[in-house]
Amino acid sequence: MPLSGYNFTERVRKVLAMAREEAARLHHEYVGTEHILLALVREGEGVASTVLQNLSVDLDEVQQKVEDIVKKGRASHTTGPDLPYTSRAKKVLELAMSEARELSHSYVGTEHLLLGVIAEDKGIGSQVLQSQGVTLERARAETVRLLGPELAPATSPDAGRVHPVASGYARSRSPYGVAIVEDFTGRARDALRGAYDEANSRHYDAVELSHLLLALASREDGMAAVLLDQAMGSRKRLVEAVVERLPDKEKPADRRPVQLSPDTQQVLDNALVEASKDGHRRAGTQHLLLAALDALPIALAAACAQLGLTAKATRTVYERMRE
Repeated sequence: MPLSGYNFTERVRKVLAMAREEAARLHHEYVGTEHILLALVREGEGVASTVLQNLSVDLDEVQQKVEDIVKKGRASHTTGPDLPYTSRAKKVLELAMSEARELSHSYVGTEHLLLGVIAEDKGIGSQVLQSQGVTLERARAETVRLLGPELAPATSPDAGRVHPVASGYARSRSPYGVAIVEDFTGRARDALRGAYDEANSRHYDAVELSHLLLALASREDGMAAVLLDQAMGSRKRLVEAVVERLPDKEKPADRRPVQLSPDTQQVLDNALVEASKDGHRRAGTQHLLLAALDALPIALAAACAQLGLTAKATRTVYERMRE
């Protein structure tokens, strides 16, 4: 089935190539929904894999169930490189594109392919996932919880233009004001409010990068949480390391409103630049995280590096997920 004209990510194209390999391994003369599911399980690094693992699905068990159901073809039979897709497999691709549109995503990623497998409903892929308790509603909800609108590029004609961020662009705005509403996603706004709350509860005069990193690491949703989990495996260890470096201060008698520190102000500006590079109208938690990691003070950066968290490694994970 030709893929030209479809806005599939490179990772999805890789999965579809792996689906052909799975069909060939089983000596099948076609690519069905079961082969697409086997490929999604085998790929193991995309958002689809994260969704399944977050739904407590045992990927090895999924593979075993598929192979228990399907029968291997004759070992003597040679399959070609361009195996035809079954009608149900073609339906999966159509449904994947539909799911992407429903989420306002301009690309089709592994998460949409997974939703397509489930939504098809009649094929082996869908039946195996449903036997594991994975319904379309649960998988879609988990996808939205992880990504929501954060990965959806802006749909305006100017989406590809660089965001007009000038020096002091973010720092001249209140984090509870109009700029935050317009320029940051809902999850990013929540993270910023969390950073303010961290600074305020510890009696700091300004929101430092430590507060922002702590707020991002403490959240259970958003792309920053996915990136941190992929990059270092345990956000809990990061939270503990940051808290160790954030001693509570004495409550001043005359408390002034908490402000952004100059470094944090600059990170907000840089997060908008990060978003513009992705063609996004608004900055998400992932853009805040990338900008913050680039700007961490030496001591905190070193502590993060000891946990396996570096700006370079995190950016690599993000770029790999965006492929």
